[in-house]
Amino acid sequence: MSDGPLELALLFDFFGDLLTDTQREYFDLYYNDDMSLAEVAELKGVSRPAVLDAVKKAKSAMRRLEDKTGVVKRFTEMRLGLMELQRKVSELAAALPEGAEMRLAQEIANDIEELKNGI
Repeated sequence: MSDGPLELALLFDFFGDLLTDTQREYFDLYYNDDMSLAEVAELKGVSRPAVLDAVKKAKSAMRRLEDKTGVVKRFTEMRLGLMELQRKVSELAAALPEGAEMRLAQEIANDIEELKNGI
């Protein structure tokens, strides 16, 4: 897993509550509120290295949790699988003539969309 914004956001969504209060707060301010390390340090009355250390420890802790559980990887794979399934069902619905089969295919595509939005 890279340090891309999406990957970090998913790690934080899944594992942020398992961090210390300080790690969670500094990580959130730095990545989600787009504050610099110096800005977080000034806001919290600590040194810039203290903020950097907390952010690094947060990332490391979340990566270890992901390595052990694989929950973010499975979530991502499931979401991609649902998107592909939805594409196929929508393609099928478009190819069917008006009627019960087409409406059923459209209902399935809608159900898949709800599943995607619910996970």
